[in-house]
Order: sequence, then structure tokens, then C-alpha cells
Amino acid sequence: MIKEYMGMDLKRSGLIVGSVLGTAVIVTVAFWLIYGFDVWKQDVRTASQLMAAAAVAPVARVPAATNAAGQFVCPQDGAVGLPHYDAAGVPHCPVCGQVMNFCGVSSNNLTLAAGFG
Repeated sequence: MIKEYMGMDLKRSGLIVGSVLGTAVIVTVAFWLIYGFDVWKQDVRTASQLMAAAAVAPVARVPAATNAAGQFVCPQDGAVGLPHYDAAGVPHCPVCGQVMNFCGVSSNNLTLAAGFG
């Protein structure tokens, strides 16, 4: 049997990968037992919405500052995820329904992009 593959010990690599996967499964099952599957499902949905909210906003629905990356932020709830748009294309908070603001960052603002702004 092959003990090494491209300079790596396959047994050691398998143990590392197996222990990482096993730990993830054990922690997830423990969370389900303590809080329930519905809470876990809602937490995963919220996390995915927050990740999507940090993405580049749709060009057709961005306020005047087009060609900008940024995030929709509710004045009351903060960054809660992607907004719900009404028929006029106005973004509303998915939690409370208020109109959300778009906090954009232009690509040529290096001070803000570097975190010094």
C-alpha cells in the first residue's frame, strides 16, 4: 500500500481530516439537541443573508452612487440581510419594514478601503 503521496503521510492526513469532520458533526448534533433544529436552521439562514448583504448591490436598485460596493443597513435594526423591494424598487428592512439605506464604498476611496476611514 502507498504510504506517501507527494511527500504527505496519507494516514496522518486522513486522521486530521477525519477529526475536523468528526468535530463539526459532533458540535452540530450537540447544538441540535440543546437548541433544536429550527433554531439552527434560522441561524444558518441569517448567516447566509448577512453574507449576501455584504456582496455588491444590484446595479438596477442601487441609489445614486452606482458602481459602488456596499451594504444595505436598516436605521433601526442595522445590517440584517437583503432588503425586500416594493413595486417602486425601494428597499425595505426584512425585519421591521422601514426603508433601508445603502452604505456604499467607491472603489477609488483607498483610505476607507484600507480601514483608516
